[in-house]
Amino acid sequence: MRSTHRRNLTITFLTAAALALGSGAASADQYIGGWQSKFPVIKYGVIPVETQTQTTKTMDNFLKHAEKETGVKWELYTATDYSGVMNALIAKQVHLSWLSGFSYCQTHMDSKGGVEPLVAAQEPDGSMGYNAVIVVKTESAYKTHEDLKGKIVARTDPLSGSGYLIPTAAFRQMGTPVDEYYKSPLSGGHPQSVIGVLRGTYDGAFTWTSKNDNIGNLRQMMNKGLLQREQIRIVWTSPPLPSPPVVIRKDLPLEMRADLEKLFVRLKDHDMALAESVAQGKTNGMVRVYHEDYALMCQAAEMERDARRQRR
Repeated sequence: MRSTHRRNLTITFLTAAALALGSGAASADQYIGGWQSKFPVIKYGVIPVETQTQTTKTMDNFLKHAEKETGVKWELYTATDYSGVMNALIAKQVHLSWLSGFSYCQTHMDSKGGVEPLVAAQEPDGSMGYNAVIVVKTESAYKTHEDLKGKIVARTDPLSGSGYLIPTAAFRQMGTPVDEYYKSPLSGGHPQSVIGVLRGTYDGAFTWTSKNDNIGNLRQMMNKGLLQREQIRIVWTSPPLPSPPVVIRKDLPLEMRADLEKLFVRLKDHDMALAESVAQGKTNGMVRVYHEDYALMCQAAEMERDARRQRR
């Protein structure tokens, strides 16, 4: 069993991990190529932060650009939950996927190190990271997370970082399990959580956003016309968390991985709108990231896995 002291350092570790994310980029030389004959189709997975139909529409222009740049066909893979995309990556049904930091760590563990982060989005000011938050309706009486004690505060999916892992770890550190502090049903997704708050199904909900709501669920919902920012208020914010990465299989040829890195890094120079579609919000572009940038998030994920086993 891991020590209580180690568990209580989880949130501090995650803060350090977010601040440690680098900002290196691929070089500006030409694509290497040579791998296309063995990989005539690239399958790109995306975790469900919006509906499958909306995700497909959002990604259409990126897929067309990727096909033109790489010379092979690209197909989008979506699923109804996080595990569907993660399992497809582990089973080698897709080549790379956009995941949350937590779902990357879970996939890394389940694949025995068979995947690695490739790129992640920078904030417009060049910083990295995002936050888990609790949102409530602006017109509600709830001003702090303590005001919600005993109320219905939704989490999203057991494989979501901001919607599950971080709330679970944070409230454990504060001394009360989140599902004892709140009535905490699973909504099934971030948009569903916020819509549930707007409709009164939930008193509050965990979701994710970043500085000035540049990247994250709130930005996506505002872009889709599903949310007006003045409708909700944030009453709790986690420490900074590592930016969601695009994750790639390590069994793919080095030349292919290098070319796909360049594809993502160059998006901002070709069309910032494409970079923003991949980043799920406003961004300064995609930059190279490494497993070490997520090491402390992965430690927290391992702790949570241990805690779940002990509860069985």
